[in-house]
Amino acid sequence: MLHARSVASRKISQSPLESEQMTKSLFLFRHGETDWNREDRFHGHLDIPLNERGREQARALIPVLREAKVEALLSSDLQRTLQTAKVVADALGLPIQSDTRLREAMLGDAQGLTRDEIFERFGTELADRWRSIDPQDLHVRYPNGESGFEIQNRIFDCLEEKVEASKYSALGVATHGGVLRRIFQRLCPENQEAIPIPNGVLYILNYDTSTHQWSARNHSPWRKTS
Repeated sequence: MLHARSVASRKISQSPLESEQMTKSLFLFRHGETDWNREDRFHGHLDIPLNERGREQARALIPVLREAKVEALLSSDLQRTLQTAKVVADALGLPIQSDTRLREAMLGDAQGLTRDEIFERFGTELADRWRSIDPQDLHVRYPNGESGFEIQNRIFDCLEEKVEASKYSALGVATHGGVLRRIFQRLCPENQEAIPIPNGVLYILNYDTSTHQWSARNHSPWRKTS
């Protein structure tokens, strides 16, 4: 089981830049809270801004990413992620590059609905299989939405392209909860439960440019907001 840890309870023992030169580190973080998060309403590709708590969560990322020596940021193009990334970028003087492939899952007809409304309209079986980490459910989708397999492919195509082309060794990635779940579903198939994804949570991935292989450091979040 994966456990979120408070940043206060964990100190960085070494910088990712101290690892092999061919290894690059990605610090992936979920955007701050929106009003729809508070309502348990599913965004998908709908473009909802941060609320005040979300902006506070974005500011809480600044010292963590400063200590990690992050050199540049990648972001989904949706405003909740771009706003989170911009808070960090403005404080640390970092460039931001956005890409639509880092967007949240396209949920089709389920977008804009609350969890209870999704259960009522589509049934609990479809909702449960959509959130399942079982590889056999990767083809599942909401009507007019995309499948887990399609999400994984676009995410990893984007990350590998950006990392291979980047001159930086430590990159921050502002993205979404569903994206994080699909990343770890592929990289950590042995996990028996979905990873925790509160707003502002941060995970670390390493990418070896010589072998083109990904690894998840500690398989657990570096920090989460309260």
